Amino acid sequence: MELRNTFTDTQIKDVFVDDLTVSGSAFGATPDGEAVFINARVVNALKLSGGEHLRAMVVPNYEDKRDRVQWRTIRAEVQETRPITDAPRSEDPEPTAVPKDQQILNLLDEHGPLRTSILARLLGIDSGEAGALCHGLYAQGKIALADVYSSPSNSRASHRVWALDINEFDVDPFDED
Repeated sequence: MELRNTFTDTQIKDVFVDDLTVSGSAFGATPDGEAVFINARVVNALKLSGGEHLRAMVVPNYEDKRDRVQWRTIRAEVQETRPITDAPRSEDPEPTAVPKDQQILNLLDEHGPLRTSILARLLGIDSGEAGALCHGLYAQGKIALADVYSSPSNSRASHRVWALDINEFDVDPFDED
């Protein structure tokens, strides 16, 4: 009996793990900001706790989920681990350390919609990590996403812009309220 490879769109991608769920699965994002689902089997096998950089074999996610999370992991290996919160590493950690995802929410609340690269600069992290954190917040329904194209011929967005709410993308400058 011949086994067929049904995963014709298998790709290898770098993934930053940013959110573990109560059901044991996880979410991450690629450096390009594409969301990635990591099932509980992979999470358990790799003993993921969040903050890991993976080299992952991914396939397109199921059609009904692909609009929010483009990929799902079928195999992966850990490349590097960094704590997501970046809390000080001492015997007496500073109790006021704010997790990066909360910092993103605070920045969006203070400044309104921001591009991934600006969030990364303000947080002092790379764009891949900022994109992963934003995608985790987006997958949880905590922030909104807008893709901006610089040309109608582009097949990929030129910028990703994040906001606390979709209505923040539609500010009426002539509103007198």
